[in-house]
Amino acid sequence: MPALRQSLKRLRKRHTLLTAGLATVGAAVLIGSQMLPSNAANPTAGGTYALVNAKSSMCVDVPGASSTAGTQLQQWGCSAGTWQQFRLTDRGSSQYWLQNVSSGQCIDVPGGAKTAGLRLQQWGCASGQSNQLWTTKASGDGYQLVNVGSGLCISVKDGSTASAAAVVQDTCTTNNRMQWTLKAAGGTTTPTPGTTTSAPSTGNGTGSGTATVAADGSGKYKTVQAAINAVSTGNKSRVTITIKPGTYREIVTVPKDKPFVSLAGTGASAKDVVIVNNHHAGAYGTSGSATVFVNGADFTAANLTFSNDFDETSTADGHQAVALNVNADRAAFSNVRVLGDQDTLLINSGRSYFAKSYVEGTVDFIFGGGTAVFDASDIYEKRSTGGPLTAAKTDAANKYGFLIHKSKITGATNNTTTFGRPWGPAGQVLVRESSLSATIKTAQPWTDMSGNTWQKARFHEYRNTGAGATTNSNRPQLSDSQAADYTPQKYLAGSDGWSPVGKAVPTASAATSTTTSTTTTSTTKATTSSSAGKTWSNTADGFASTDGGTTGGAAGKTVTVSSYADLVKYATSADPYVVKIAATVKVPTYGYEIPVTSNKTLIGVGTKGKILNGGIILKAGVKNVIVRNLTIGETEMAQDDPDDKDYDYDGIQMDTADHVWIDHNDITKVNDGAIDSRKDTSHLTVSWNKLGGHNKNFGIGWTENVTARITIHHNWLFDVNQRNPSVDNVQYAHLYNNYLQNVKSYGNNARGKTKMVVENSYFEKVNNPYYAGDSTASVSASGNVCSSCTGKQQTVGTTFKPGDFYKYTLDAAKDVPALVKTYAGPQANIGQ
Repeated sequence: MPALRQSLKRLRKRHTLLTAGLATVGAAVLIGSQMLPSNAANPTAGGTYALVNAKSSMCVDVPGASSTAGTQLQQWGCSAGTWQQFRLTDRGSSQYWLQNVSSGQCIDVPGGAKTAGLRLQQWGCASGQSNQLWTTKASGDGYQLVNVGSGLCISVKDGSTASAAAVVQDTCTTNNRMQWTLKAAGGTTTPTPGTTTSAPSTGNGTGSGTATVAADGSGKYKTVQAAINAVSTGNKSRVTITIKPGTYREIVTVPKDKPFVSLAGTGASAKDVVIVNNHHAGAYGTSGSATVFVNGADFTAANLTFSNDFDETSTADGHQAVALNVNADRAAFSNVRVLGDQDTLLINSGRSYFAKSYVEGTVDFIFGGGTAVFDASDIYEKRSTGGPLTAAKTDAANKYGFLIHKSKITGATNNTTTFGRPWGPAGQVLVRESSLSATIKTAQPWTDMSGNTWQKARFHEYRNTGAGATTNSNRPQLSDSQAADYTPQKYLAGSDGWSPVGKAVPTASAATSTTTSTTTTSTTKATTSSSAGKTWSNTADGFASTDGGTTGGAAGKTVTVSSYADLVKYATSADPYVVKIAATVKVPTYGYEIPVTSNKTLIGVGTKGKILNGGIILKAGVKNVIVRNLTIGETEMAQDDPDDKDYDYDGIQMDTADHVWIDHNDITKVNDGAIDSRKDTSHLTVSWNKLGGHNKNFGIGWTENVTARITIHHNWLFDVNQRNPSVDNVQYAHLYNNYLQNVKSYGNNARGKTKMVVENSYFEKVNNPYYAGDSTASVSASGNVCSSCTGKQQTVGTTFKPGDFYKYTLDAAKDVPALVKTYAGPQANIGQ
């Protein structure tokens, strides 16, 4: 029966490929008639084009204008250079060579492989090679470029918007990462590769009075993101992007490496330019739901609206829907509107200044751990039942959180609105010299949150007026002498003396001016943890860092638990949480695996956090989870030794989960597997863990699909028999700097169709250190040390280059045992 199923599966696959091929040919025949997108150029045989990606707005590029065969293709900011120009050379039957004008070589699928994710190259054009033949198929506002040999489409790796991202072939979908505009050569004006020229220009775009961005096509770009993408990385001076009145339904991100960006609406009011989307926490997590992400320092915005129009009443949970997420220092906003329901404006970090602006929402709609001043602004509670305006998570070491200064607070109903509640125990909010309408709950305008009491937070008022203003024991007031130290200038000065108060924010009318500044970098307590002199990033690496990253519960509240009931309450909640485990928690049902839901961080406080007599499980569909700095296990069943087949008590089990980071844990004395990454769990990083003293250690697979991407590094696997790990049908498995010690059966075993890369690991007294357990698997190995090992050390087949997906640093293999013995497992200064 298994052989019959495989035969049927192959037949279905051939039928699908045949049907897709016929559809592609049919689409190519119809190009130029009703299938053409109205705003795309008609590809013409013999024409020369830049291939512009719909997602990144960057062009297919031959690095360094190389003429070397085998040079891998990348995307880069579009230029007039011939290394970004490709001639559609007619090869008959509506098939073309994509022939680079500079090198004369063709876009080529290496070896004619049909592997999704394979990076494309240039190679000398040759007749009769289907891996160099392409058809064009209308898609969205552009085209798919489909390889005749593989049936796959030209795409940008992981949909990256970064310069130098790999150009690959991938399974054809309508995703905009594989949609291309064929722009006639000479029609682009953005920076050439390797230059640092700012783009777009600091003027008003394509000409006097013309906006940089216009949805109707009259500007230089049709989307705000396209204009931001064109700004040079590491820009050193102000770049003002002017935006024509209209609605821009898109997600906008200002990257961290693009400072000094200004967005300026050209309408008569902030209402005339609206940047809007409707992502929400139920699908994207709270912080990931934003319409606009500001990650680049010294950002400004003027005369426009940031909006998230998701309706919180449309879902039972996942209400949070952020309009603006500010995660950068020295951000200034003038005459902007920030609109949403719950969690409208996230001041995640850094300092922000809002002048003469408007913010509205329902619950916690100004929130976060950063510092922000709202000066001469309007804040509106739009829910009829009222709600808290703020949820400050100010670090106790930071004197300043949120200041509402000389502003107006109004609401839909009277005596319903509170100033805020403490997301963190040391949250700091001051409302001073502001006009308070009757919407404020006069008796007690502050509330508690997640175990944090408002009385212990740093909440104050000073000299407010209006129907909602009064003084009583529930409304702490600053004295005059105290108030002198809580001015807008004091909040924003920092160590660099930043002083935006009263200064003009670049607008459309002033867009021709250029301002230079020096970028400074600030570090926060959340950035790293240190242990025994070694600093640990609190950001996931490896494959867990790709395709959007893994943030766990960072978008939600932080709670500290010491009981089983509280652990289960927050770990299984539909809301995002950072759950700090500060004690030994024993699972009452021996061997039970606690089901952790999406958008969670479970982290031990120092070495105190333990989950014993049980484990955890991430069921199908669970996403964005961090499990860190914990001791997990003690579920051994003596009667089940040595095979552990009767009691399936794992330390951590995952069934088709996505984006998971397992870091600095000690998974010990479990009855089955320390870690079971089952089925199609992907974007998984397992780092700095202790796994050992048992039969089965780390199993991956139990699936016929080959889609998973996994990074395993700096783990100590010791005194164990099998699965170290066994890696079955994993598309990309990157194993580096691991220490395997006293392993009886096998070490790194690639099975099924796995592609496994093993680098700079140390194998001590290991039988079969690394090898392909199946003839269909591939293994490459480099820099490893094997001491007193027996059995197979095998390299076979073609694998991949991990550096094409993420950056990483290799330690020398000889140093790995000492490093891992010292630093694997829970660390005293993580989770504090």
